[in-house]
Amino acid sequence: MNAVPKPQPPTPALQVQESREFRVYHSFLRAARNFMEGALVASMHDSYERTIAETADRKPPQDWRAAESVLDALTEYQMYCWYYRNLQRFKYHRPSLGIFATLQSQRESLLSQLDAAAAATPPEQLRLNPRLPLPEYFRFAPFHQHTGGVAHDDLDGVAYEIGRRTTVPAHADPNGIYRLLFEALPQDRAYARVLDWGTGHGAALIEWQRLHPESECHGVDLSAPCLKLAHARARENGMRLFLSQQDLEHLDFADGTFDLVFFNFMLHELPPSNTPALLAEACRVLKPGGLFAGHEFHLRPGDAFQNALQCSHAWLNNETYAVAWYDTPIEQLAKEAGFSRTTVQPFERLIRSVQRPGRAPMNGNWWNLYVFEK
Repeated sequence: MNAVPKPQPPTPALQVQESREFRVYHSFLRAARNFMEGALVASMHDSYERTIAETADRKPPQDWRAAESVLDALTEYQMYCWYYRNLQRFKYHRPSLGIFATLQSQRESLLSQLDAAAAATPPEQLRLNPRLPLPEYFRFAPFHQHTGGVAHDDLDGVAYEIGRRTTVPAHADPNGIYRLLFEALPQDRAYARVLDWGTGHGAALIEWQRLHPESECHGVDLSAPCLKLAHARARENGMRLFLSQQDLEHLDFADGTFDLVFFNFMLHELPPSNTPALLAEACRVLKPGGLFAGHEFHLRPGDAFQNALQCSHAWLNNETYAVAWYDTPIEQLAKEAGFSRTTVQPFERLIRSVQRPGRAPMNGNWWNLYVFEK
């Protein structure tokens, strides 16, 4: 492989035809989500504090389980849970206007475009393995309420891409979150060869290649449908990426292949029983001094209210392993896997605050930045 990828001629973009009604419907769902995460959370917090003030000892809960027992009785929290669960369900499953129905109406055309892009590709740029055994933690968990998971249907990659895009406000760039991560990485080193650890639909890797055209870019994922879409998007951008369907616990790269292995919100999707082996394999394929880095949800220290909300997302949105992840001693496991230095810090640029007139902002979500060096 060449150290510096050669630009490829762009190909026509694969595009889902979205009706005016589809766009209006998903704009409404976005607006409802913004209300849920903003005004409703603030109102819920006010009721939570009033309820505590009316108790005999007036002592606030010290952990998320105790906070959850207070929240369970609040109408605002019940509304919040309904919103969180059903807005996602409406996004995917609504007849005619949902993502699945829209893709089904264009199935033949979309599959033809994906297959054509795959067929016109040198084998090393898209390596699929139909015989790859999928780990049980992946095969049986419909993450994000994506029915059947993202490896069940040939259009799952396209559905996942639309699902991500229609979560952020319409005016926002859904790839901005990747740039925030990349800007947080050390800028005083060369990243000649990088690996996107769980590349999904490929948007993060494409964004990295756009910012770092000198890098040789690889992406691995368990989902063939996601990889086929990632490959098609790379071709549309005139990029030469190397995508492969692999189990992250058993990569086929040689020891010391990469300068950087990066991830986006992957750790909460993995069961703790598999985490040590996953970290060890990521460490193995890094060069000495290489980085394993990414951002991830976590609990806000000392904030029982926020932590109860964060844990509720696991149950409301099929984040099967999230609560167990919050108790995972990730730095200890990373050192046991072979990393020499670990850094975990709040990712301030990603933490969103609920603005409350006349009162201090309240963080409704919490993220950390993880940087492990081999």
